[in-house]
Amino acid sequence: MDTVLVGGTVFLVAAGAIFLGIDRIGKSDMPERRKRLVTYALMGGLIVLTVGIFHWHRAVYMAAYTAGS
Repeated sequence: MDTVLVGGTVFLVAAGAIFLGIDRIGKSDMPERRKRLVTYALMGGLIVLTVGIFHWHRAVYMAAYTAGS
């Protein structure tokens, strides 16, 4: 399995969805404080997703290439 291709695709789709969401939130009429908090939460989620993708890729890579050592 090509974890870089799968992880990259998941990241790009998630980042696109998050940035579209942030754009819609910015144009909404909710209070500024709530807009800011939701935006921070979405960006935090993107960071957590990125770390998770790297962890998954590392685990698959290590399992595949250190099994014979």
